[in-house]
Amino acid sequence: MKNRARFGNIGWAFLLLVFLLAACSTTPPVAYYTLNTLPEMQQEIPAAVMDDTLAIGVGPVEFPKFLDRPQIVTRKSQNQIEVSEFHRWAGSFPGDFSRVLAKNISILLPTDRVAVYPWGEQFSPTYRIKLDVEQFDGRLGERVVLDVTWKVTDQEGTNDLLVRKSLIEEPVSDKTYEALVVAESNALATLSRTIVEEIRKLGE
Repeated sequence: MKNRARFGNIGWAFLLLVFLLAACSTTPPVAYYTLNTLPEMQQEIPAAVMDDTLAIGVGPVEFPKFLDRPQIVTRKSQNQIEVSEFHRWAGSFPGDFSRVLAKNISILLPTDRVAVYPWGEQFSPTYRIKLDVEQFDGRLGERVVLDVTWKVTDQEGTNDLLVRKSLIEEPVSDKTYEALVVAESNALATLSRTIVEEIRKLGE
């Protein structure tokens, strides 16, 4: 009887160990994120004066290779980054950047004639916006940095009408990835407003 009880205790201990190991080895679920556009209500010009003749082409947009990945990248130091396997972009990060920038410009101008590169042959932009993103990442609980050189060109994209460099910083409200993505959306909104201001000056 004593041996049976002893073996029974060993069996229960073994099952408990297996359960604990299984619990420890369970991987957390992957969370997916997207950048957000400006709310429609933030139009700075009444819809009644929407310019149907103005057409804007957004792109191409050049991104660093270390950012062009499904995983969200954060910065641990000036020279070190961290790639999260459990916090990812729902789509392409560069594609999401272009889509949100185009939508923001459409809201702010306002015009419905905004297309993302490559656009169809029937679309003829008044201006083209080309961007070279050097940095677009941040530290959890600290700040996001968007460092980008951008230009507005003519319809063919051969003549530069203006060239600008924008360095934008936005605070990250807490140490969650959701707060980081919100800050990145805010940084992109700031860039969108800057670009729209310059486009308006060209049309004066």
